Amino acid sequence: MASDSRVAIYIDFDNVVISRASQVKETGGSATVAIDVLLDFATRYGRLTISRAYADWSVKKNADYQEQLVARAVELVQLFPASKTKNGADIRLAVDAIEDLYLHPDLTHVVIAAGDSDFVPLAQRARRLGRVVLGVGVAGSVSRALASACDVYADYDELLGARADLERHVEETESASASVTSSGTPARRRAFPLIIEALRGLAAQYPDRDWHPLSAVKVQVLRLEPTFAEADYGASGFGDLISRYGGQVEVAENRARLR
Repeated sequence: MASDSRVAIYIDFDNVVISRASQVKETGGSATVAIDVLLDFATRYGRLTISRAYADWSVKKNADYQEQLVARAVELVQLFPASKTKNGADIRLAVDAIEDLYLHPDLTHVVIAAGDSDFVPLAQRARRLGRVVLGVGVAGSVSRALASACDVYADYDELLGARADLERHVEETESASASVTSSGTPARRRAFPLIIEALRGLAAQYPDRDWHPLSAVKVQVLRLEPTFAEADYGASGFGDLISRYGGQVEVAENRARLR
């Protein structure tokens, strides 16, 4: 079975969007924030039970992401302009996170998606309360103090690069990951990135295990994509689907591992 770990993620969305835009300003690259990359990182460590994003959602650059966030069951916390001081999001996020830690003692992991050193006390308090603290932020905007206060701190660009590498291995016949259909609703995600991300998640949850039961891999895939069904990819079962990726995934006796 998959881990019973329960994860909460708190996203300082204004910070992430602004940091990403600033980062690519001179390179001419895309400033779009990949929501799935942030949430999939959190899901690696267990069941995602609390997901919140903090921003002024009346601002277009933030509002453009609302549909994607809601599709991944993220709660949108409104920061009203009248009260949006420099530390407005930081204070609200920290207060909510600490409250959740006391109200939900079953939370095992806390993910802070931000780079501001103002979150150091939150990270320290969460660790003191026995939680594993994970951080993720955009390169160039991450406080070294915050990174040091976390048990694990991931670079958003590295996560994004790893996702891009996965996409390059996908069969051309599969639909685009996180693409949008003509009706405006998100299309199904590609199978290969889901399976690899699921195996990476199980490796993070069970670092002492080399092989993982196919049933556990599928549970982790469903955490990433609750509407997942093998039939959507023309497979007769999960074993049939995962066996297509023998170059990257080794399958034997109803178990799997990354090569």
